[in-house]
Amino acid sequence: MMDTNEIIEQTRMCAACPKLCRHVCPTFLAWRSDSPTPHGRALLIYQQLKGIREIDERGVEVIYQCLECSNCLTYCLPEIDIATIVEQFRKSLVSEKRFPERLNFLRRSIEKDYNPFDEPHSKRREWVGRTPLSNGRVLYFVGCTASYREKTIARDTVSVLSDLGLNVRLMSDERCCGSPLFRTGFADDALRLAKSNVKEINNMDIDEIVVTCPGCYRVLTQDYPDHGLVIEKPVKHITQLLMEHKEGLPKSSSRITITYHDPCHLGRHSGIYEEPREIIRYVSGNDVAEMLRNRENAMCCGNGAGLRTLFKEGARAIANERIKQAVQTGAQYLVTSCPFCKNMLDSQADDKIMVLDLPEFLRRIMK
Repeated sequence: MMDTNEIIEQTRMCAACPKLCRHVCPTFLAWRSDSPTPHGRALLIYQQLKGIREIDERGVEVIYQCLECSNCLTYCLPEIDIATIVEQFRKSLVSEKRFPERLNFLRRSIEKDYNPFDEPHSKRREWVGRTPLSNGRVLYFVGCTASYREKTIARDTVSVLSDLGLNVRLMSDERCCGSPLFRTGFADDALRLAKSNVKEINNMDIDEIVVTCPGCYRVLTQDYPDHGLVIEKPVKHITQLLMEHKEGLPKSSSRITITYHDPCHLGRHSGIYEEPREIIRYVSGNDVAEMLRNRENAMCCGNGAGLRTLFKEGARAIANERIKQAVQTGAQYLVTSCPFCKNMLDSQADDKIMVLDLPEFLRRIMK
């Protein structure tokens, strides 16, 4: 965590920059304004911390228009991490009770039912249905989006891993990993969930943990340890686990063109770029038809860090632009490795392109 003097120096440099990174900032695309850009947010934070100008209601809105996607960091020669600075500043806004009122819905939902969708906790495992589960040695940490909104991803993950001889089990009381709370400044609330999850996981007789959500992956492998909470078994994203068992995956004889969307938390935040591409290449027999913006420069889907909750139209504008970039490749399928991204992009795809998460794509190939 940066101290105040370090943040002041970092934001001063950012605020004084020619602000070229705004051209890759998704919120600049959505609002076409200098305010919701890395430069604009840095200037607000700098002025507040220096006592030059108290941040007002509009300023708070600008701080919460950040997706924390870190695309600006890709273009920042001094490597000023505005996403981390924004997240830390949001904690101070939360402590002062100056956060957007709409976030109370998110916070209360997670506090009451351990998910951000205002769904009953008792329905978290409804997706299982007739999906065969066992007391296997691999724990599947499902995450909220696959549990409540993209249930096919959860079912297909279990099926794909089962076909590879990897029988999975579930937690008896899985709760939200805390990612939506960490990203929006409610770290104390997130840590209460974290302690419950870590305690149950560490008491389970398992060999490893697999996740399909990059948000969960980042939280379990980075945020939890940063707060002194360590999971004692290896945590792997589904793409990493599949790479270890690639030879058991099916191969398609169909000539299909596939493009791939890099999730921010999997790519820029965790450095996982090649594993999903290699899996797609192996099963399809073709290289990925890359979008102009890919890997470190991939555009965010628009669904992160509370943006969709607070600014639905802005989030849709960003997702719609990403869909346009995918369609321009000529691909029939847009594959991603994130239930959150899949949900957002699919909402804007209409019939322009088929959007699938990686386990869904593999299950189609298997069928």
